[in-house]
Amino acid sequence: MADVPPTTSADAPASAADGATRFRDLLTDRVFAPFFYANSLSNIGNWFQNVAAGIVVYELTGSNAAVGAVSMVQFIATLLLTPWMGGLTDRVDRQRMLFTGQTIAFCGAAALAVAVIVVGVDGLPGPWPIYAATAVIGLGAATILPSLQAVVPALVRRPDLDKAIALNSMTFNIARSIGPIAAGATVAALGAEWAFGINALTFLPLLIVLLVISPRGDVAPDETPDAPITADVKEGLDWIRARPQVLTVLAATLAVGWTSDPFSTLMPAMAETLGGGDGTVGLLVGSFGLGAALVAPAFDRLLDLLGRDRITPTGLALTTVGLATVAVAPMTPVALAGAVISGSGFLLGVTGSNSELQKAMPERLRGRVMAWWSVAFLGCRPIAALVDGTVADLTDVRVALGVAAGVAGTASIVGWRTSFTTE
Repeated sequence: MADVPPTTSADAPASAADGATRFRDLLTDRVFAPFFYANSLSNIGNWFQNVAAGIVVYELTGSNAAVGAVSMVQFIATLLLTPWMGGLTDRVDRQRMLFTGQTIAFCGAAALAVAVIVVGVDGLPGPWPIYAATAVIGLGAATILPSLQAVVPALVRRPDLDKAIALNSMTFNIARSIGPIAAGATVAALGAEWAFGINALTFLPLLIVLLVISPRGDVAPDETPDAPITADVKEGLDWIRARPQVLTVLAATLAVGWTSDPFSTLMPAMAETLGGGDGTVGLLVGSFGLGAALVAPAFDRLLDLLGRDRITPTGLALTTVGLATVAVAPMTPVALAGAVISGSGFLLGVTGSNSELQKAMPERLRGRVMAWWSVAFLGCRPIAALVDGTVADLTDVRVALGVAAGVAGTASIVGWRTSFTTE
């Protein structure tokens, strides 16, 4: 994949007001906008899946660890396969790679939706069908992740890359703010089978966009290497290992990913602790996404204010405050406020680390390096889910949230003393 055209005088960095205009322009851009909206819709559907699966598994088992197992099977493929998918991403057409992964995930989601519609939630033989379908969806996600990150520079002009990365991250956070609330309301009013069915349908728009979109830059390599793919994986890993600054950015990414897990694994139990039901689960997870969505448009200004070396530690500090607030919340409104704070910190942390790597890597290694970013960000989730669920079952959900806050706080302190940048 070739570089996006370099900065020209017409594309030179602009004022803050012009930056706001560019955000609006990207949202109507003929290349980036269809991808952005379809990806947002697909991610909203994913939250219908996540929330419904968590609610159903908790109702079937009453176990936080069992709910955590949903995240484990969803992200285990990310942990094990994404580095290899990253190597493959740098060998093949990234647009086709995205289409393939999206198709795999759609098949898993559709199979679960059909099964639940036919037999009903009460007819399921325990949580195993949900685990199996989630594993297939996770396999599709592992296929998608490196190309989803690596294709963004081909969709925009170089001066707009930071904004495109922030907006690409915002697709997840729009989904987090809208999806869980809508999913919780859907499950409460209509049943989990509707949520699973809606999730399956939301895969289709992105599949269509990937068939018709025409990127600005190349999405396929000029030539395919003769060396085995293991050599590609090793080359990307060697590039990372030779750069301590990149390793620190990946460590920060791991902390951000780890401390976002409680809003998947622990919210059914926290909602019960607060005296709420399925709708409260959606509100808690949705408030996390709302905080992220509110901060995303201001990312550029916050980056200028805080500096590249402080944006991720600041995000982790906000995450610490937010998780601690949820942990001690005596009532639902306080917990929702804490979730909003956590979401804002999450957005700063994940976008800051993503931007650092996107700017630092050579184009030919983009898929492989971003694969390791994906492993740090999502590959840690099976372990985080296991820890969060086990601590909550052995002690209390509030204690588990406090442990997660401690992880975020420790990482923030390290970040303030070090530098989470690639320079």
